[in-house]
Amino acid sequence: MINRARLGGPAIDDVRSRTLSFSTYRWVLLITLIASAYYAFLASDRYVTIARVYVKSANDQGSASIPQLAALAGGAGNDTREALLANAYINSRDMLEYLEEKIQFSEHFSSDEWDFYSRLSPSASDEKKLRFYKDVISTDLVGETGILTIRGQGYSKEFSLKLVEAIVEETERYINGVSQSIALQEISFVEKELQNAQRRMEDVRDTFLKFQNENGILSAEAVGKSLQGAIVQMENMLIQHRTDEKVLASYMNAEASELVTVRAKITALEEQLLIEKAKLASQDATSLNDQAAEYKRLEMELTFATQLYQAALVGLEKARIESYRKLKHLVIVQAPRLPDEAVLPRKLYSVITLFVALSLIYGVGAMIIATIREHRDV
Repeated sequence: MINRARLGGPAIDDVRSRTLSFSTYRWVLLITLIASAYYAFLASDRYVTIARVYVKSANDQGSASIPQLAALAGGAGNDTREALLANAYINSRDMLEYLEEKIQFSEHFSSDEWDFYSRLSPSASDEKKLRFYKDVISTDLVGETGILTIRGQGYSKEFSLKLVEAIVEETERYINGVSQSIALQEISFVEKELQNAQRRMEDVRDTFLKFQNENGILSAEAVGKSLQGAIVQMENMLIQHRTDEKVLASYMNAEASELVTVRAKITALEEQLLIEKAKLASQDATSLNDQAAEYKRLEMELTFATQLYQAALVGLEKARIESYRKLKHLVIVQAPRLPDEAVLPRKLYSVITLFVALSLIYGVGAMIIATIREHRDV
């Protein structure tokens, strides 16, 4: 406590004055002066071109195609996912490779016409090129409307326009390609199912026709009913003739021609009835009941296969309609235009910001050093 009192206020002020001196603060001014000279005489102007796009579904109609109204109606949410996909593609290496081939991106930004500090190094690696690319383009997606804003820089106004136009063109191709690829895959799957259903129907139909031809029937059920009807009719006739026989035998001689004729008819009917019953249920070959069962099975299988084929046809049409509804394309809300003047770098703003930041750093650093010295002297 005694030592601190002996130092007093003047000693502390002397420490701070030695710390906050012009000889040390001049480095802040020197760095600011160098930055000012760079921005004034060396920094290359950069132009910015802006475009705004919106991913639209093929089934959007009328006012729903306007992003703002679609957002109010709750329809922009689905397309926002596609806008996010487009945003990711714009910032990807694939887009950079396309721009290298389309507009020679690296050749423009690494030209020695531009200042050494802001330009791209000719020997830059792919990773550095991608980072540089992400610095000169920027994207902003408004989730409520699904509008994607694209900003692209260039050392010339013509190149900045060409850059953004190429990005919009490739993004549109990509979005269309993705949606069409998904639609084609869905349709291809349904078409394969339709072909399988058609082949199955044709195979069952051929088997059914072969069975009909081999057995000489058009309908086993109809044949069975026909034979049963004939048997019933013959049994009725047999009963009638037997009744007639009893009546005639009651008052005629056994040798009477009329009675003999009736008895001959009864015998013929009995023999024919046995033949028809044998046809109805034969034991030495496939019975008519088995034929009817097989016929019914094949008929049901053919009906089922036909219904599957019809359902596949309906499914194909639905898939085509649904695939069309899923198609996306890029709507240009604001077309890219040739910029009037360079807006980057923001020279005065950058110099002032640098000066204020350095002054703050210097002031904080000086206060820390002064405090350390003060406690050390104590």
